[in-house]
This record gives sequence, structure tokens and C-alpha cells, in this order.
Amino acid sequence: MVQPGWVIVSFLTKLFGSYGGEGHDVDSFRDCANDTEIIANLVLNPDSGYNKHKIPAHPVDVRVEMWVQEVTTVSELTQDFEIDLYINEFWEDPALIYSHMNPCKGNLSFDYTVLDRLWIPNTCFINSKEAKIHESPFRNVFLMVFPNGTLWTNYRVKLTGPCDMNLKRFPMDQQKCMLTFESFNYNTGDVRMKWNQPAPVILFKEIELPDFTMVNYSVVAVEQMYPAGWWDELTVTFVFRRRYGWYILQGYIPTYLTIFISWISFYLGTKAIPARTMIGVNALLAMTFQFGNIIRNLPRVSYVKAIDIWMLSGMMFIFASLLELAVIGYMSRNDGVPSRVKPRRQSHEPAAWSQISSPRPGLQKFWGEKRTASIPAEDRELDDTTNPNGTMPPGRVKYASVERRRRRCCPWSCLPSLCSLRAERIDKYSAIGFPAAYFIFNCMYWGYYLTPISKDDEATF
Repeated sequence: MVQPGWVIVSFLTKLFGSYGGEGHDVDSFRDCANDTEIIANLVLNPDSGYNKHKIPAHPVDVRVEMWVQEVTTVSELTQDFEIDLYINEFWEDPALIYSHMNPCKGNLSFDYTVLDRLWIPNTCFINSKEAKIHESPFRNVFLMVFPNGTLWTNYRVKLTGPCDMNLKRFPMDQQKCMLTFESFNYNTGDVRMKWNQPAPVILFKEIELPDFTMVNYSVVAVEQMYPAGWWDELTVTFVFRRRYGWYILQGYIPTYLTIFISWISFYLGTKAIPARTMIGVNALLAMTFQFGNIIRNLPRVSYVKAIDIWMLSGMMFIFASLLELAVIGYMSRNDGVPSRVKPRRQSHEPAAWSQISSPRPGLQKFWGEKRTASIPAEDRELDDTTNPNGTMPPGRVKYASVERRRRRCCPWSCLPSLCSLRAERIDKYSAIGFPAAYFIFNCMYWGYYLTPISKDDEATF
């Protein structure tokens, strides 16, 4: 509810002024009592019998109303907020009734010097970290006394109050800040505190900060047990919703660009290993710098925040691209390197023993078996078809040596499907799989934190 303060002052003045001070004719106005005479007879005169230490009634009903002028800051590091507000208190003191004195005005206005001579409920904010009354250019305390003995005090206060910070949904979070108001000296037997109705809290304007917006407030009145008895506590809770536009521009969009840049290495080919390494490492360093720049202004909480999940997941995708680069580099490490060919020893043996006629068939069979035995067993296993005399064709021997070298180069010989993949094909699959996996992660992340599902963490914190 937004309502100017002067409207409230005018309403209360008419309300309490209806008890007296109206309907005077000219003659009665000439003989009326002014403010100085009334307050002197009621308080300052020693014969009046007024005692500021005497409680007006048992109990005294004190109604409280707050006018919120401005909220200046909400801090995550110190977990508090600063607010400027007006505290209004209303109670009745029968010793200050002056309707019978023919007052010139319907109500009397004074400053804090007169208030120091009256009984007050001695209220304060018991959970504030710091509170002070404005003194620009004088002490901002207002006192109004009505003919029926009703007192209205108004304090313009700047104070720092605590906030119940829950950063699990940061930066899509909402924070609650509370102020508790009670009488410091009097328990419920002497003073009963209650919220003024129908509007216990009034906002002079919409509260908007660079990083927060006040979306709601609520009031509650409870009785709290202390060793000296029961006290009435009036608590007002302000709910601030974070404006995460800055984090979108400074955190999320740069993260998107960094991850997209890391995917460029999939299209550079298997021969651009130095360039791909530089892209991946620079992307990982950029993510680390962005993460540190954001969490630098946050408290060191022990639970995981939404921004932590986002940044760590981005680092994981970049690290996975570096692992893919390591696999590509291992598979293509011998590309372009000329293979060493051992010089053949010139053999004086015939190329094919089976084609040479020999008068001794036994001798031909002996030399054929000896040549076959000199070929490694793993090469002989590749081809079950041999010559009738037990020898392997020379072309088949060359293929067997190439196949053996391929097996030795592939570290995953137990997985033939991986060994058959080429480095270019792995890059092709990565160029499709990495964006698809990141798209699924984004759907899960934004679908959780931008819906009411994640708000259960704040409610149960």
C-alpha cells in the first residue's frame, strides 16, 4: 500500500482533534489556552503531580505503525540491509487530558525536549545491528498530544537489520529481511504492543535497488518468553527478489561464448594440434576467471549455489573437449612420419620353391618348411590358406606385417570398433555430441531454476 505521509497526518489530526478544540466562537478563542500554558500546567508545573516514571495504565495499549521511506542496500557478504523508515507509536495517558482547558488548537505539537519529560514505552528494534535517529539538521522526533490524552510519537530512523540469506538459487533467488520491534523495559503486564490497523506498514514509493526489488512484506505479532516474563514482539518481514540481469550479461552470456569457442577445435582437423590446445586451455582459463569474478562478492557458504553448478558444468565441458583432443593427438601422432623399412637381405634362394623342379623332392620340402617356420606365428594366423608345400605367399607376408603394426598402435585392441575409428570421424562425432549434450544440460538447468520447483529449497532452508 503506497500512501503519502501527509494524508495520514491529516487523517489522524482530524480523528484525534474531534475530541475538542472545535466549535469555538471569537470570544472563547480570545480566552483559550495556548500550547505553552497547557504543557506547563500538565507536565512542567511541579504541582501538577505528573510523574514520567508512572505507568499510565496496566497495561498500556501501544499501537505501532511503520512508514518505509527507502531501502538503500541489501548485502550478501554481511547478510543485512539498510532501511530508512518512520516509527509511529500511539497510546493514551489520562494525565495528559486537556480538553477542559479550552485549548486554542485541537492538538499540540512538540519536539523531543518535551518528549523527554513524558512517560514512553521505551521501544526498540531488538534485532537491529545498528540504529540511529536522523539529525539533519535537528533531531527528527515528532510529538503530538490530543485533547483526550492520546499521544502520537514519530521517529525518523536509519537502521541496519539482519537478512536470512539463502543463496542456493543464486542469482535467481529471493531474500527475507526482518525487523523485530518491542518494548525494552515493559513486559505484557505493563505494555501490550500491537500493529495499528488497517495499514501497519506503508510504503512511500516502490522499493527498487540496482540488484533487488521489494516484492512483498508481511507483519506478525507474537508473545516471546524471557526470564523476566512475556514480551510482545512485532515483526515485519521484507521479501527482496534479485534482479539477475547483470549476471546474465556478465556471467551467463560470456560463459556461452567461451564454451562455443572451445568447440571450434573440432573443425580444425587432426593436424592443428597446437592451435586446438591453445583454444582449449584459454577457454578453461577464461571460465576460471569468470567464476572467480562472480563468487568474489559472495559469502563462503558450504552448500552448492546455482551459479556454481553453471560454472563447474561449463568447465567440465571444456575439460572434456581437451580430453577428446588428447585422444585425437594420440591416434594421429605418427601421421606424416615416414616408416622405417628394414633393408632386405638378398636371398640366394629361389622366389618359389614349388616352381623349381628338383631331382630331390625331399630336399625341396625341407627348405619350404624351414622358410615357413621363420615367419612369426601371428602372421601365419592371419591367413589359413597356404601353399601346398606349407609356405605363405610373399604378398600375404607384407600384409601381415602392416596388420601387426596397426594392432600395436591401437591401445584399445580389445575393442575393435574403437580401433577402426579414424581421428577425423571422432571429431565429427564430437562436433555433434558436445552441442547436443550442452543443450540437454541447459534445458534441465533453466527448467529447474526458473520454475517454482527450485523454490522448495528456499522454503526448507
